[in-house]
Parts: sequence; structure tokens; C-alpha cells
Amino acid sequence: MKKTLFIAITLTALACNGQTAKSHAVAKSSGSTTHSNVSVSVSDSNEVYSYSAIFDKPKSKAAINEIEKAFGKPMTEGKNYVWREGESLEIKAREGKISIEFEKGSTKLYDKVKELGESISAVVGEK
Repeated sequence: MKKTLFIAITLTALACNGQTAKSHAVAKSSGSTTHSNVSVSVSDSNEVYSYSAIFDKPKSKAAINEIEKAFGKPMTEGKNYVWREGESLEIKAREGKISIEFEKGSTKLYDKVKELGESISAVVGEK
């Protein structure tokens, strides 16, 4: 009964919204002599791709280097490094934290942004 109700609610929600969304979040903690905490959240709907990562501060430079490889040198706003592509993409990074907000439109840019999220996750230790 619960499974049928869940399926009915899910189908109704999809029919009402006319979209699909994928989302996943991962949190890792490990420690022997060193402690490592990583939290990555990805949401990928028909209209928006968003990515958020919180990780150990020493990995910040490597993660920011990944963004610079894809999008060049950043602007600075306070403690944040910021990259923008028109009004559809904004990437913010600071020590131990990165967020990406992309309003879909360009498939080529979407592929580039999605690959960036995957490479940041690999660098900060999510995978």
C-alpha cells in the first residue's frame, strides 16, 4: 500500500511539474590520525544544475585550480572567488566551500559545468 501511494504521489508530482530532477548528497567522515570531512550535494533538474561542496580547507587550492582550468581567473568579492558566465552561471569558492548555480540553456556549457562538478568532487575526496 505504501509503495503504491509513493508511486502515485511521485507520478502526480511529475505530471504537475512536467520535469524530472536528480539529486544526491554525500557526506564522508574518516579519521585515523587525520580527519577528513566532505559533503557534496548535486541537484540536476530540467532547468537548473546546482552543486555545493564543503570540504577540508587544505584542499581549497586544488579545487579552485580545477575551476580556473575551466573558466579562467576569478573575480574576488570579499572572501569569495567568483566566476560568472552571463546570467546563467555563477560559481563561488572560498576556503573549504564551493557552490555552482547554472540555469540550463546551453548544452555545451552544461556539459562543461557538470564535468567541473565531477572533477571538484574527485579533488576534494568525495569519490
